Amino acid sequence: MFSVLVTGASRGIGLEYVRQLLALSSPPQHVFACCRSPENAEDLQGIAMENPSVKVVQMDVTKEDDFPAAVREVDGVVGERGLTVLINNAAIFSGHTCETATCEDSVHLYRVNVIGPMLVTQAFLPALKRAAALTSSDDTTMSMQTAAVVNMSSVMGSLASTKNGKSASYRMTKVAVNMLTVCMAHDFASYGILAVAMHPGLVNTDMGKRHAGKLSPKESVCGILDTLLKLRGRQASGKAYQWNGQILAW
Repeated sequence: MFSVLVTGASRGIGLEYVRQLLALSSPPQHVFACCRSPENAEDLQGIAMENPSVKVVQMDVTKEDDFPAAVREVDGVVGERGLTVLINNAAIFSGHTCETATCEDSVHLYRVNVIGPMLVTQAFLPALKRAAALTSSDDTTMSMQTAAVVNMSSVMGSLASTKNGKSASYRMTKVAVNMLTVCMAHDFASYGILAVAMHPGLVNTDMGKRHAGKLSPKESVCGILDTLLKLRGRQASGKAYQWNGQILAW
């Protein structure tokens, strides 16, 4: 039995994570769906009403004051078994180039897309450690079924794939997310916690439509979960993967 927490779960890829986790042949015992305003998350609330395993949790990744209550809520459910998987999905987009980006816009992007995942992971790290401690400390046992952090990245953070300067501020945050993932992989290896970055593809969401997204959220998340559930061992940690299982060139 495992548990999963998803940030930014009220819409788009985050909401689809909740749907697809419930559809797994062996679904999580608990799915914690975090969002800024649960009272406005009608689709998510509808899913939670029909599925007792889904708990909607109020948490804004930019507001550290939200974290203690969210951690208490999760700990009150998982107890000593801990939290198995943390998916840092919440993010925002900006199309500004190097010529048009402002300090305010760039700092806000970095706060949501990079600092948010870092501090949310810190907050839930004790719960992740408890989950990891339930299995052998052998590096080969590291997997999504033991303990893991998934940071949502993007091909737009790939230096090797960049062909233009569009959305410069957003691209920079995803480069930082990739580095954050590598650092987490090193720091968390001794606990038996896997850390990976994931590119969801160009998806038809509110964000993805700006990039002429072609994948449906269902196609993307089905591929992501299939990829994540196959990852095994320390050698899988600290890498960036695409939704279809291919390694993303950084």
